[in-house]
Amino acid sequence: MTVRASGAGGIAVAALVGAGLAVELGLHFLEPRLAITWSYAHLWRSPALPWVGAALVLVLPAATLLAWRHPAVARPPGTPSWPAVLGVGVVLGAGLVVVGHRWPAASISVDPAALVMDVAALSLGNGRRLLLVWSLGHLWHLGTSWWPNVSNFIRGLNALFGAASLLLLGGCARRLAHTRGETAAIALLAWTAFGTFQLCIGYLEVYPAELLATTLYLWLALQTIDGELHPAWPVVVAALAPFWYVTLVLLAPSLVVIAVVELRRPRGLGRLALSAILALAAAGAATLPFLGRPFAWATLAARVSEQSGRQFGLSPTSSLLPFAYIVSGYHARELVHTLLLVDGVGVLLLLAAGPWVLAQGATDAKAVFLALVIASHLPYFIAFDPVWGALCDWDLFSYLAAPTSLLGAWVFVQWGRRWPDAFALLLGLALATAGVHLLARLNALEIDLPRHRIESPYHEPP
Repeated sequence: MTVRASGAGGIAVAALVGAGLAVELGLHFLEPRLAITWSYAHLWRSPALPWVGAALVLVLPAATLLAWRHPAVARPPGTPSWPAVLGVGVVLGAGLVVVGHRWPAASISVDPAALVMDVAALSLGNGRRLLLVWSLGHLWHLGTSWWPNVSNFIRGLNALFGAASLLLLGGCARRLAHTRGETAAIALLAWTAFGTFQLCIGYLEVYPAELLATTLYLWLALQTIDGELHPAWPVVVAALAPFWYVTLVLLAPSLVVIAVVELRRPRGLGRLALSAILALAAAGAATLPFLGRPFAWATLAARVSEQSGRQFGLSPTSSLLPFAYIVSGYHARELVHTLLLVDGVGVLLLLAAGPWVLAQGATDAKAVFLALVIASHLPYFIAFDPVWGALCDWDLFSYLAAPTSLLGAWVFVQWGRRWPDAFALLLGLALATAGVHLLARLNALEIDLPRHRIESPYHEPP
Protein backbone atom coordinates (compact mmCIF):
# COMPACT_ATOMS: atom_id res chain seq x y z
CA MET A 1 0.00 0.00 0.00
CA THR A 2 1.35 3.40 -0.99
CA VAL A 3 1.53 5.95 1.78
CA ARG A 4 0.63 9.48 0.80
CA ALA A 5 1.66 12.40 2.95
CA SER A 6 0.82 16.04 2.85
CA GLY A 7 2.86 18.89 4.18
CA ALA A 8 4.86 21.88 3.16
CA GLY A 9 8.13 19.94 3.27
CA GLY A 10 7.08 17.40 0.67
CA ILE A 11 5.64 20.07 -1.59
CA ALA A 12 8.84 22.09 -1.25
CA VAL A 13 10.87 19.10 -2.48
CA ALA A 14 8.71 18.84 -5.59
CA ALA A 15 8.99 22.57 -6.20
CA LEU A 16 12.77 22.60 -5.76
CA VAL A 17 13.32 19.58 -7.98
CA GLY A 18 10.99 20.88 -10.67
CA ALA A 19 12.50 24.37 -10.63
CA GLY A 20 16.06 23.05 -10.63
CA LEU A 21 15.42 20.74 -13.57
CA ALA A 22 13.73 23.60 -15.43
CA VAL A 23 16.82 25.78 -14.90
CA GLU A 24 19.12 23.03 -16.19
CA LEU A 25 16.93 22.53 -19.25
CA GLY A 26 16.79 26.27 -19.82
CA LEU A 27 20.58 26.50 -19.77
CA HIS A 28 20.81 23.81 -22.43
CA PHE A 29 18.04 24.94 -24.74
CA LEU A 30 18.70 28.69 -24.47
CA GLU A 31 22.50 28.52 -24.06
CA PRO A 32 22.81 31.97 -22.47
CA ARG A 33 26.24 33.62 -22.66
CA LEU A 34 27.08 33.80 -18.97
CA ALA A 35 30.49 34.28 -17.35
CA ILE A 36 31.15 30.54 -17.63
CA THR A 37 29.28 28.46 -20.22
CA TRP A 38 31.28 25.27 -20.66
CA SER A 39 29.18 23.14 -18.31
CA TYR A 40 26.02 23.28 -20.43
CA ALA A 41 27.01 24.04 -24.06
CA HIS A 42 26.47 22.73 -26.81
CA LEU A 43 23.04 21.28 -27.47
CA TRP A 44 22.83 23.21 -30.73
CA ARG A 45 25.97 21.64 -32.24
CA SER A 46 23.59 19.61 -34.44
CA PRO A 47 20.18 20.75 -35.74
CA ALA A 48 18.61 17.43 -34.69
CA LEU A 49 19.74 17.43 -31.05
CA PRO A 50 17.34 20.13 -29.74
CA TRP A 51 14.43 18.26 -31.29
CA VAL A 52 15.55 14.99 -29.71
CA GLY A 53 15.93 16.78 -26.39
CA ALA A 54 12.49 18.34 -26.66
CA ALA A 55 11.01 14.91 -27.41
CA LEU A 56 12.64 13.52 -24.26
CA VAL A 57 11.16 16.34 -22.17
CA LEU A 58 7.68 15.81 -23.62
CA VAL A 59 7.59 12.00 -23.64
CA LEU A 60 9.55 10.74 -20.62
CA PRO A 61 7.45 12.29 -17.79
CA ALA A 62 4.21 10.86 -19.18
CA ALA A 63 5.81 7.53 -20.01
CA THR A 64 7.31 7.24 -16.53
CA LEU A 65 3.98 8.07 -14.89
CA LEU A 66 2.26 5.32 -16.86
CA ALA A 67 5.04 2.83 -16.15
CA TRP A 68 5.01 3.64 -12.43
CA ARG A 69 1.37 2.57 -12.18
CA HIS A 70 2.13 -0.91 -13.57
CA PRO A 71 1.91 -3.67 -10.91
CA ALA A 72 5.37 -5.03 -11.83
CA VAL A 73 6.99 -1.80 -10.62
CA ALA A 74 6.01 -2.55 -7.01
CA ARG A 75 7.43 -6.08 -6.97
CA PRO A 76 10.61 -6.80 -5.00
CA PRO A 77 13.81 -6.63 -7.06
CA GLY A 78 14.92 -10.00 -8.29
CA THR A 79 18.38 -11.52 -8.08
CA PRO A 80 19.90 -11.89 -11.56
CA SER A 81 21.95 -14.98 -12.28
CA TRP A 82 25.67 -14.64 -12.82
CA PRO A 83 25.48 -16.05 -16.40
CA ALA A 84 22.90 -13.38 -17.23
CA VAL A 85 25.04 -10.63 -15.71
CA LEU A 86 28.14 -11.83 -17.55
CA GLY A 87 26.18 -12.04 -20.81
CA VAL A 88 24.92 -8.49 -20.43
CA GLY A 89 28.41 -7.36 -19.51
CA VAL A 90 29.96 -8.92 -22.61
CA VAL A 91 27.39 -7.36 -24.93
CA LEU A 92 27.60 -3.98 -23.19
CA GLY A 93 31.39 -4.02 -23.15
CA ALA A 94 31.62 -4.94 -26.83
CA GLY A 95 29.15 -2.20 -27.71
CA LEU A 96 31.05 0.45 -25.76
CA VAL A 97 34.36 -0.64 -27.33
CA VAL A 98 32.89 -0.25 -30.81
CA VAL A 99 31.22 3.08 -30.05
CA GLY A 100 34.35 4.42 -28.35
CA HIS A 101 36.52 3.36 -31.29
CA ARG A 102 34.13 4.98 -33.77
CA TRP A 103 33.53 8.16 -31.75
CA PRO A 104 36.44 8.60 -29.33
CA ALA A 105 36.40 11.44 -26.83
CA ALA A 106 38.85 14.20 -27.70
CA SER A 107 41.75 14.90 -25.34
CA ILE A 108 41.83 18.52 -24.16
CA SER A 109 44.86 18.35 -21.85
CA VAL A 110 48.33 16.78 -21.94
CA ASP A 111 47.59 14.19 -19.24
CA PRO A 112 46.41 11.46 -21.67
CA ALA A 113 49.71 11.67 -23.56
CA ALA A 114 51.60 11.17 -20.29
CA LEU A 115 49.51 8.10 -19.49
CA VAL A 116 50.13 6.62 -22.95
CA MET A 117 53.89 7.11 -22.60
CA ASP A 118 53.97 5.59 -19.12
CA VAL A 119 51.98 2.53 -20.21
CA ALA A 120 54.05 1.99 -23.36
CA ALA A 121 57.33 2.31 -21.44
CA LEU A 122 56.08 0.52 -18.30
CA SER A 123 57.24 3.57 -16.38
CA LEU A 124 56.48 4.46 -12.77
CA GLY A 125 55.98 8.04 -13.95
CA ASN A 126 54.67 10.30 -11.21
CA GLY A 127 53.77 7.32 -9.01
CA ARG A 128 50.13 8.35 -8.59
CA ARG A 129 48.86 5.34 -10.59
CA LEU A 130 51.35 2.60 -9.76
CA LEU A 131 49.20 -0.53 -10.09
CA LEU A 132 47.12 0.86 -12.95
CA VAL A 133 50.13 1.60 -15.21
CA TRP A 134 51.76 -1.69 -14.23
CA SER A 135 48.59 -3.63 -15.11
CA LEU A 136 47.86 -1.76 -18.35
CA GLY A 137 51.47 -1.92 -19.47
CA HIS A 138 51.80 -5.67 -19.01
CA LEU A 139 48.44 -6.34 -20.67
CA TRP A 140 49.38 -4.19 -23.65
CA HIS A 141 52.79 -5.81 -24.08
CA LEU A 142 51.11 -9.23 -24.01
CA GLY A 143 48.61 -8.23 -26.70
CA THR A 144 50.55 -5.92 -29.02
CA SER A 145 50.02 -8.29 -31.95
CA TRP A 146 46.25 -7.82 -31.62
CA TRP A 147 46.17 -4.16 -30.57
CA PRO A 148 49.47 -2.47 -31.55
CA ASN A 149 48.29 1.11 -30.89
CA VAL A 150 48.61 1.76 -27.16
CA SER A 151 46.14 4.68 -27.20
CA ASN A 152 43.43 2.55 -28.81
CA PHE A 153 44.22 -0.27 -26.40
CA ILE A 154 43.69 2.00 -23.39
CA ARG A 155 40.47 3.39 -24.87
CA GLY A 156 39.16 -0.13 -25.46
CA LEU A 157 40.08 -1.34 -22.00
CA ASN A 158 38.53 1.80 -20.50
CA ALA A 159 35.30 0.95 -22.32
CA LEU A 160 35.33 -2.44 -20.59
CA PHE A 161 36.00 -0.69 -17.28
CA GLY A 162 32.99 1.51 -18.05
CA ALA A 163 30.77 -1.48 -18.80
CA ALA A 164 31.76 -3.11 -15.50
CA SER A 165 31.10 0.18 -13.66
CA LEU A 166 27.60 0.40 -15.13
CA LEU A 167 26.84 -3.16 -14.01
CA LEU A 168 28.17 -2.43 -10.53
CA LEU A 169 26.05 0.72 -10.30
CA GLY A 170 23.06 -1.42 -11.20
CA GLY A 171 24.03 -3.77 -8.38
CA CYS A 172 24.27 -0.82 -5.99
CA ALA A 173 20.80 0.33 -7.10
CA ARG A 174 19.37 -3.09 -6.24
CA ARG A 175 20.92 -2.83 -2.77
CA LEU A 176 19.40 0.60 -2.17
CA ALA A 177 15.90 -0.08 -3.52
CA HIS A 178 12.84 -1.88 -2.18
CA THR A 179 11.12 -2.52 -5.52
CA ARG A 180 11.92 -3.14 -9.16
CA GLY A 181 10.73 0.33 -10.03
CA GLU A 182 13.00 1.92 -7.47
CA THR A 183 15.91 -0.20 -8.71
CA ALA A 184 15.33 0.99 -12.27
CA ALA A 185 14.97 4.62 -11.16
CA ILE A 186 18.21 4.64 -9.15
CA ALA A 187 20.15 2.74 -11.82
CA LEU A 188 18.98 5.00 -14.67
CA LEU A 189 19.81 8.16 -12.74
CA ALA A 190 23.29 6.77 -11.98
CA TRP A 191 23.95 5.56 -15.53
CA THR A 192 22.95 8.84 -17.18
CA ALA A 193 25.23 11.04 -15.05
CA PHE A 194 27.73 12.67 -17.42
CA GLY A 195 30.65 11.94 -15.10
CA THR A 196 29.82 8.24 -15.41
CA PHE A 197 28.72 7.88 -19.03
CA GLN A 198 31.42 10.04 -20.64
CA LEU A 199 34.13 7.83 -19.13
CA CYS A 200 32.60 4.82 -20.91
CA ILE A 201 32.86 6.29 -24.43
CA GLY A 202 36.37 6.13 -25.86
CA TYR A 203 37.93 8.04 -22.97
CA LEU A 204 41.72 8.19 -22.80
CA GLU A 205 42.68 8.78 -19.16
CA VAL A 206 43.01 7.05 -15.79
CA TYR A 207 39.54 7.99 -14.59
CA PRO A 208 37.52 5.09 -16.08
CA ALA A 209 39.68 2.80 -13.92
CA GLU A 210 39.11 5.12 -10.96
CA LEU A 211 35.36 4.91 -11.56
CA LEU A 212 35.58 1.11 -11.68
CA ALA A 213 37.49 0.95 -8.39
CA THR A 214 34.96 3.30 -6.77
CA THR A 215 31.87 1.44 -7.96
CA LEU A 216 33.40 -1.90 -6.97
CA TYR A 217 34.07 -0.56 -3.49
CA LEU A 218 30.55 0.86 -3.17
CA TRP A 219 28.96 -2.41 -4.32
CA LEU A 220 31.02 -4.55 -1.95
CA ALA A 221 30.44 -2.17 0.95
CA LEU A 222 26.67 -2.11 0.48
CA GLN A 223 26.60 -5.91 0.52
CA THR A 224 28.69 -5.91 3.68
CA ILE A 225 26.33 -3.48 5.38
CA ASP A 226 23.47 -5.80 4.42
CA GLY A 227 25.31 -8.62 6.20
CA GLU A 228 25.79 -10.70 3.05
CA LEU A 229 29.54 -10.29 2.58
CA HIS A 230 32.64 -10.46 4.79
CA PRO A 231 34.02 -6.95 5.51
CA ALA A 232 37.42 -8.02 4.22
CA TRP A 233 36.22 -7.51 0.64
CA PRO A 234 35.56 -3.75 0.77
CA VAL A 235 38.38 -3.19 3.27
CA VAL A 236 40.98 -4.80 0.99
CA VAL A 237 39.67 -2.92 -2.04
CA ALA A 238 39.89 0.34 -0.10
CA ALA A 239 43.48 -0.52 0.89
CA LEU A 240 44.54 -1.27 -2.69
CA ALA A 241 42.62 1.56 -4.36
CA PRO A 242 45.15 4.36 -3.59
CA PHE A 243 47.82 2.35 -5.43
CA TRP A 244 45.46 2.14 -8.37
CA TYR A 245 45.13 5.94 -8.24
CA VAL A 246 46.24 8.04 -5.30
CA THR A 247 43.08 10.11 -4.72
CA LEU A 248 41.15 6.92 -3.97
CA VAL A 249 42.67 7.09 -0.49
CA LEU A 250 39.66 9.31 0.21
CA LEU A 251 37.43 6.23 0.16
CA ALA A 252 38.97 5.07 3.44
CA PRO A 253 37.01 7.31 5.89
CA SER A 254 33.75 5.64 4.87
CA LEU A 255 35.09 2.36 6.29
CA VAL A 256 34.01 3.77 9.66
CA VAL A 257 30.41 2.90 8.78
CA ILE A 258 31.36 -0.70 7.98
CA ALA A 259 33.28 -0.93 11.24
CA VAL A 260 30.36 0.37 13.30
CA VAL A 261 27.92 -2.01 11.61
CA GLU A 262 30.27 -4.99 12.07
CA LEU A 263 30.90 -4.25 15.75
CA ARG A 264 27.19 -4.65 16.41
CA ARG A 265 27.24 -8.18 15.00
CA PRO A 266 28.40 -11.46 16.58
CA ARG A 267 32.14 -12.04 15.96
CA GLY A 268 32.28 -8.63 14.30
CA LEU A 269 35.51 -7.63 16.04
CA GLY A 270 37.26 -10.77 14.83
CA ARG A 271 36.04 -10.23 11.28
CA LEU A 272 37.32 -6.65 11.34
CA ALA A 273 40.70 -7.78 12.71
CA LEU A 274 41.07 -10.31 9.87
CA SER A 275 40.04 -7.63 7.37
CA ALA A 276 42.71 -5.26 8.71
CA ILE A 277 45.42 -7.93 8.47
CA LEU A 278 44.49 -8.79 4.89
CA ALA A 279 44.31 -5.09 3.93
CA LEU A 280 47.73 -4.42 5.46
CA ALA A 281 49.23 -7.34 3.55
CA ALA A 282 47.63 -6.21 0.27
CA ALA A 283 48.79 -2.62 0.70
CA GLY A 284 52.29 -3.84 1.52
CA ALA A 285 52.46 -6.05 -1.55
CA ALA A 286 51.18 -3.20 -3.77
CA THR A 287 54.64 -1.59 -3.90
CA LEU A 288 56.33 -4.71 -5.30
CA PRO A 289 55.65 -3.59 -8.90
CA PHE A 290 58.20 -0.97 -9.98
CA LEU A 291 59.67 -0.48 -6.49
CA GLY A 292 60.60 -4.13 -6.04
CA ARG A 293 59.98 -4.44 -2.32
CA PRO A 294 56.92 -4.57 -0.05
CA PHE A 295 55.79 -1.77 2.23
CA ALA A 296 57.82 0.84 0.31
CA TRP A 297 55.20 3.45 1.10
CA ALA A 298 57.64 6.20 2.08
CA THR A 299 59.54 5.83 -1.19
CA LEU A 300 56.33 5.94 -3.20
CA ALA A 301 55.02 8.96 -1.26
CA ALA A 302 58.29 10.80 -1.90
CA ARG A 303 57.97 10.04 -5.61
CA VAL A 304 54.39 11.28 -5.73
CA SER A 305 55.36 14.47 -3.88
CA GLU A 306 58.38 15.07 -6.11
CA GLN A 307 56.33 14.60 -9.30
CA SER A 308 53.17 16.36 -8.09
CA GLY A 309 53.50 19.23 -10.56
CA ARG A 310 52.60 21.71 -7.86
CA GLN A 311 54.86 24.29 -9.48
CA PHE A 312 52.42 24.54 -12.39
CA GLY A 313 49.37 25.58 -10.35
CA LEU A 314 48.27 28.84 -8.82
CA SER A 315 50.42 28.18 -5.75
CA PRO A 316 54.13 27.63 -6.49
CA THR A 317 54.59 25.46 -3.39
CA SER A 318 51.40 23.40 -3.18
CA SER A 319 48.96 21.35 -5.24
CA LEU A 320 46.16 23.09 -3.34
CA LEU A 321 44.59 26.36 -4.38
CA PRO A 322 45.53 29.54 -2.48
CA PHE A 323 43.00 30.39 0.23
CA ALA A 324 42.12 33.72 -1.40
CA TYR A 325 41.21 31.85 -4.58
CA ILE A 326 39.22 29.18 -2.73
CA VAL A 327 36.90 31.80 -1.18
CA SER A 328 36.56 33.81 -4.38
CA GLY A 329 33.33 34.13 -6.31
CA TYR A 330 35.07 32.93 -9.46
CA HIS A 331 36.03 29.64 -7.83
CA ALA A 332 32.47 29.25 -6.53
CA ARG A 333 31.25 29.51 -10.14
CA GLU A 334 33.86 26.96 -11.20
CA LEU A 335 32.62 24.51 -8.57
CA VAL A 336 28.98 25.00 -9.55
CA HIS A 337 29.77 24.43 -13.20
CA THR A 338 31.86 21.35 -12.43
CA LEU A 339 28.96 19.89 -10.46
CA LEU A 340 26.56 20.78 -13.27
CA LEU A 341 28.81 19.05 -15.79
CA VAL A 342 29.61 15.94 -13.75
CA ASP A 343 26.21 15.18 -12.19
CA GLY A 344 23.88 18.15 -12.18
CA VAL A 345 20.74 16.04 -11.76
CA GLY A 346 22.11 13.87 -8.95
CA VAL A 347 23.41 16.84 -6.97
CA LEU A 348 20.10 18.67 -7.41
CA LEU A 349 18.13 15.67 -6.12
CA LEU A 350 20.50 15.30 -3.17
CA LEU A 351 20.23 18.96 -2.17
CA ALA A 352 16.46 19.13 -2.69
CA ALA A 353 15.32 15.84 -1.11
CA GLY A 354 18.19 15.22 1.31
CA PRO A 355 17.02 17.68 4.00
CA TRP A 356 13.48 16.24 3.80
CA VAL A 357 14.83 12.71 4.34
CA LEU A 358 16.86 13.90 7.33
CA ALA A 359 13.80 15.64 8.80
CA GLN A 360 11.79 12.43 8.39
CA GLY A 361 14.50 10.36 10.10
CA ALA A 362 14.54 8.03 7.10
CA THR A 363 18.31 7.53 6.84
CA ASP A 364 20.00 4.18 7.29
CA ALA A 365 23.57 2.85 7.39
CA LYS A 366 23.84 2.60 3.61
CA ALA A 367 22.81 6.23 3.16
CA VAL A 368 25.25 7.34 5.85
CA PHE A 369 27.97 5.34 4.11
CA LEU A 370 27.36 7.04 0.74
CA ALA A 371 27.15 10.44 2.44
CA LEU A 372 30.53 9.84 4.09
CA VAL A 373 32.08 8.85 0.75
CA ILE A 374 30.90 12.19 -0.65
CA ALA A 375 31.85 14.22 2.43
CA SER A 376 35.40 12.83 2.51
CA HIS A 377 35.92 14.07 -1.05
CA LEU A 378 34.57 17.59 -0.48
CA PRO A 379 37.90 19.11 0.70
CA TYR A 380 39.58 17.60 -2.37
CA PHE A 381 36.87 18.93 -4.67
CA ILE A 382 37.01 22.42 -3.19
CA ALA A 383 40.73 22.91 -2.56
CA PHE A 384 42.66 20.80 -5.08
CA ASP A 385 44.12 22.80 -7.97
CA PRO A 386 42.92 21.64 -11.43
CA VAL A 387 46.07 22.78 -13.22
CA TRP A 388 44.49 22.74 -16.68
CA GLY A 389 41.51 24.75 -15.48
CA ALA A 390 38.09 23.53 -14.40
CA LEU A 391 37.01 22.77 -17.98
CA CYS A 392 40.05 20.76 -19.06
CA ASP A 393 40.57 19.07 -15.69
CA TRP A 394 36.91 18.33 -14.89
CA ASP A 395 37.64 14.59 -14.94
CA LEU A 396 39.66 14.87 -11.73
CA PHE A 397 36.25 14.73 -10.05
CA SER A 398 34.35 12.65 -12.61
CA TYR A 399 34.20 9.42 -10.58
CA LEU A 400 32.34 11.27 -7.81
CA ALA A 401 29.26 10.98 -10.02
CA ALA A 402 28.94 7.41 -8.68
CA PRO A 403 28.20 8.27 -5.03
CA THR A 404 26.36 11.55 -5.77
CA SER A 405 24.01 9.95 -8.30
CA LEU A 406 23.31 6.95 -6.07
CA LEU A 407 22.64 8.98 -2.94
CA GLY A 408 20.73 11.67 -4.84
CA ALA A 409 18.52 9.01 -6.42
CA TRP A 410 18.07 7.25 -3.04
CA VAL A 411 16.82 10.35 -1.20
CA PHE A 412 14.58 11.13 -4.18
CA VAL A 413 13.11 7.62 -3.97
CA GLN A 414 12.52 8.04 -0.23
CA TRP A 415 10.49 11.15 -0.94
CA GLY A 416 8.75 9.41 -3.85
CA ARG A 417 7.35 6.68 -1.59
CA ARG A 418 5.17 9.37 -0.02
CA TRP A 419 4.36 11.23 -3.26
CA PRO A 420 4.27 8.51 -5.98
CA ASP A 421 2.55 10.40 -8.81
CA ALA A 422 4.65 13.54 -8.42
CA PHE A 423 7.72 11.35 -8.12
CA ALA A 424 6.98 9.52 -11.37
CA LEU A 425 6.52 12.76 -13.30
CA LEU A 426 9.66 14.32 -11.84
CA LEU A 427 11.64 11.12 -12.41
CA GLY A 428 10.75 11.30 -16.08
CA LEU A 429 11.74 14.96 -16.19
CA ALA A 430 15.01 14.20 -14.35
CA LEU A 431 15.90 11.46 -16.84
CA ALA A 432 14.98 13.79 -19.70
CA THR A 433 17.24 16.48 -18.24
CA ALA A 434 20.10 14.01 -17.90
CA GLY A 435 19.49 12.93 -21.49
CA VAL A 436 19.54 16.52 -22.76
CA HIS A 437 22.76 17.10 -20.84
CA LEU A 438 24.35 14.08 -22.52
CA LEU A 439 23.17 15.28 -25.93
CA ALA A 440 24.83 18.62 -25.26
CA ARG A 441 28.13 17.55 -23.69
CA LEU A 442 28.90 13.91 -24.55
CA ASN A 443 32.12 13.86 -26.62
CA ALA A 444 31.75 17.62 -27.08
CA LEU A 445 34.17 19.14 -24.58
CA GLU A 446 36.49 20.30 -27.35
CA ILE A 447 33.78 22.28 -29.17
CA ASP A 448 34.38 26.05 -29.07
CA LEU A 449 37.39 25.32 -26.88
CA PRO A 450 39.17 28.68 -27.42
CA ARG A 451 36.18 30.59 -25.99
CA HIS A 452 35.79 28.21 -23.09
CA ARG A 453 39.53 28.36 -22.40
CA ILE A 454 39.13 32.11 -21.89
CA GLU A 455 36.30 31.38 -19.43
CA SER A 456 38.30 28.62 -17.70
CA PRO A 457 42.01 29.26 -18.32
CA TYR A 458 44.94 27.11 -17.32
CA HIS A 459 46.16 27.85 -13.81
CA GLU A 460 49.45 29.58 -14.49
CA PRO A 461 51.81 30.32 -11.58
CA PRO A 462 51.36 33.82 -10.16
